[in-house]
This record gives sequence, C-alpha cells and structure tokens, in this order.
Amino acid sequence: MSGSVVDSDGGSPPPDEPATEPRYHEIVASRLAQLELPVGSEWELAGLSNIPSREILEALTRKSFHDDESRAALVQYQIQCFLNEETQEGRDRDSQDSAVVVVAEPANDAITKQQHKSDCEKLGARMTEIETYTELDQEETNKFHLKYALYRIKACLLLKGVPVDKIDDAALERKYPPELIVKNDYFFHYVQDGFFGWYFDSELCYKKSLSDYQRLVIFNDGGLEYTRWSRYRAFYSTPDADRDYLQYWETIVKEIKWLEQYLLTNESSIEWARIHSKATFQACRIAAGFQNMTLELAAAGLHEYIWNARMDLMFEKDRDGVFYQIWKRVNDNHQLSFRDALEQVYGENLYSAHDRSMKYELNYGDSNMERVFARCTKGISDSVPEYKARELIAQEIRWTSLCSGTYEQYARKKLKIAELIGLIPKDKIGAA
Repeated sequence: MSGSVVDSDGGSPPPDEPATEPRYHEIVASRLAQLELPVGSEWELAGLSNIPSREILEALTRKSFHDDESRAALVQYQIQCFLNEETQEGRDRDSQDSAVVVVAEPANDAITKQQHKSDCEKLGARMTEIETYTELDQEETNKFHLKYALYRIKACLLLKGVPVDKIDDAALERKYPPELIVKNDYFFHYVQDGFFGWYFDSELCYKKSLSDYQRLVIFNDGGLEYTRWSRYRAFYSTPDADRDYLQYWETIVKEIKWLEQYLLTNESSIEWARIHSKATFQACRIAAGFQNMTLELAAAGLHEYIWNARMDLMFEKDRDGVFYQIWKRVNDNHQLSFRDALEQVYGENLYSAHDRSMKYELNYGDSNMERVFARCTKGISDSVPEYKARELIAQEIRWTSLCSGTYEQYARKKLKIAELIGLIPKDKIGAA
C-alpha cells in the first residue's frame, strides 16, 4: 500500500461528482452550522464548499456525528455519484458471492524455534520504557495549551470547508495571539460541544517526555467504540510506529489468512495450540521486519486479528448476502414483506451459517434483524445495479457493527487527524 494515509485534503468535491446539492450535503451543512467559526475569524468562505470532504469529516468528527438519517442520505449520495459516472467499468460484474480464497498453511518447519527466539529478542529490545513521571511546570504547560488551541481552530476551519492549502499556520498565529486564545478559554468548547472526535489529553499534556502526537487521543465515543481504549492510550506510539503497525496489520491479514479455516477450533485443544503457535511465529517474523514494531504491538495485532476474524466468521460473514437477498426480493416485488422475503431466503438454505438467526427471527420476530436490515438498506433505490446494492449494504453493516474498534482503526484515524491539522507532515506508507 502506498500514498498518504490522508487521501483528500480539500473541501470541494471532485469535479465528476453531481453539481446538484444532495440531501447528504444539506444535512451535514446544517449540523456543521452549529460549529461556530473562531472569534475574530475573517476567513473568506465565499466560493468554497460549505462542507468538507468526506475524508476530513470522518477523520475529525466523532462517529456519533452521523445518525441513521445522515447515513441513508450518504448512501443516496453515493448512488447519485455512481449513476453519474461516465465510465462503465465494473458494471458487467454479477452479484454472485465471490469465491473463497484459501491460503495454504505454512510448512511445519517454515520458522524454527531458534529463529522465533531471535525475532522475539529483536522485538523485545525495541520496547524502551517511556518515562512519564517528570512533569512540565504550569508555564510550560500553558504554552502547549496555546499551541493546541491553534490546532483546534484549524480543525474548525477544515470542517467549515476551508481547504488545507488555504490555511497558513503563521497567519493563524498572528490572527490568534495568546491573549485572544486565553480569552476564549483555549477554544476547548470545540471538544466539549461534541463535534471533534479527538483531543489533547489534559493529563498527558503534563508529561514532559511525550510528544504532541503522543498526547493526541481519539475519543472513545459512547465508551464502547474501543473496548481496549485505555491500552491504546498507554501505547504512546510515535507516528513511525503507527505507520509500521498499519503495514504489519495489512501484511498479517494477507499472510496469516490460512488461520481463518481453523477459527472455530476449540481453544483448549492441542490442535489450536499448534495452530496458534505457528501463527505467532509467523506474526513475529513479519513484525521483526518493521523497525518500529515492538513485541507488545505485534502481540496486540495478532490477538485483535484473530478475535475480529472469529467474530466476523461467527456473526458477520455473508450477512450482507442475507440482507442483499432479502432486499432483492422486496425490490422485485414491493408487495412482499420483510418476513416473507426472509422466509424465502431461509428456505433456500443460501447462507447456512445464518440459519439459526434467521429461524429465530421467523419464530419470535424480536431479534432486531428487521431493524438492522432497514438501516442498512435505507436509501438504496430500484435504479441501483444489484452488485452495487450489495456493496452498499456491506458498507452499512460495517458501520452499524457493534464489534469493538481495533488499534489498526485507532492508529489510522489518529494519523489522519495529525496530518490534517499539521501536527505531523504527510508521509507515505511504504509497501510491506
């Protein structure tokens, strides 16, 4: 994978997007209108988009910024963009399930115990203890608060649709001198108002040895978005470490995919111990190839990959197929109810892994399946090709999933935020 982790830095939509104002833009603009421009701002917004790019919006705001209404409007907007595309590339694809790719399990002697020991020693040696006891005095801390206030102001301007390249950091400092920042309580209200999905942790701001990036923390929206949030906060990872982690994650997802055929193996069995040991050897070998990876990050990544893959297999895999088949039937026959369509899908035994949940819904009707189906298909019209409909359904299933966020998601969002507000320079993620 190559390219900056921030794919877009402008506020205006690409030239091939529809010129008419979609409902999605209206909803987002209405909500962002509540975000007040900083006091003393003289930014000329005329001629600029009144909403930021989707990349900026999703990076800088909390997940709860979007509700069912805005997500449905987003789906409609994506469909509008899709139907306005001039290219026909990919339209001849069918809507059948993609073939299952089975990755071969590595040979028993692929990595020896001695090699694994060497990999662990290399990773362990990189785990330097970060000194967090020495604190800054109040005067030093206040300087950081002044600097962080400017980052909040910059984020506000980005959310108002001002392109990154139109914001001059030196001009921003002149426009907002310390006395104005203090008068406005360091613009903390941008965080307190519930818009921003990130903040500079007040406790970490006193830790002298930490960098600005290490003090930056992602909100655990609702307290449930990241169940391991406290651990992520305490990683104190650097930008280089997080970039290496993303490459590590992307590599193990590909190279340890063979493990997925054993995910339902009893964890207390000898067979699982053998399989897990082999995956651990392979993950450590991969991690050792990235100079900023540590043993702790390698272990965390493998654990989260296995857990997520298992949850996906047990509860999410082919769920988009179930909803797609129901949507297809209801779409073809508008007189057909959700229950009738579900009964047809269940009777055809198309997705046996979901037979139990479908049968429960048919028998009792209180499993929330219909509600989730409605959320994931709202806004998908008759004019959408079937393969595109399934893509959008899968997208919304991922969005509504109750599974905890991973450190891969946390680190990716943190890097995006840091790049956008100018905390760190944009960089490239080299090929793994």
